[in-house]
Amino acid sequence: MEQSICGKSSSQPAAPVASEPVQTTPPAVRVWLVDDNECLRQTIAEVLTQVGGIECSRHFSSPDALLSALASKPGPDVILLDVQMGRHNGLDAVRPIKSLTRSTRVLMFTSCFDHAMRERALGDGASDYILKSKPLEYLAGRIRNPADDPPTRPMSRRRASCPKAAAPPRASTLFPVRFSRLLRGTLRVFRLL
Repeated sequence: MEQSICGKSSSQPAAPVASEPVQTTPPAVRVWLVDDNECLRQTIAEVLTQVGGIECSRHFSSPDALLSALASKPGPDVILLDVQMGRHNGLDAVRPIKSLTRSTRVLMFTSCFDHAMRERALGDGASDYILKSKPLEYLAGRIRNPADDPPTRPMSRRRASCPKAAAPPRASTLFPVRFSRLLRGTLRVFRLL
């Protein structure tokens, strides 16, 4: 009978070793931020990274810089894209982003809610339109959970009309109806004098 190093016979089968269950953490969601405000970009990146499960690896000050990076590198899981960035409009970048990286979710992240802009963003392929006034926990949840995205809409061939700068409101929408009627009545009186 042969002896093994452990003092047991080599002809006996070894007892199975119980293994601990391996805990695997899901990979962090890779996020790229696009906003013209550098301080805001840095703050959001730091906070989202501290939340855990999110890695803000790249930041861009304009959609042009983002599109240049996407042309040469694989896209991230999520792009947080501001709408109004000085002379740039994030809405104009949604279709080119989706043409370069279809699997990347584009979350519009803006301080201005406009129904037409939201509809255009979703119609062009954005996954959601989130206001910057929402708590960062909400934003982190939206980044992590693509299942919560609004239903996708087919990208229309014709772009929704949405000017880069909103047209000024008509005078009648600036004042309540009662005030508008009072003003018209007053003008009639002055014309009669």
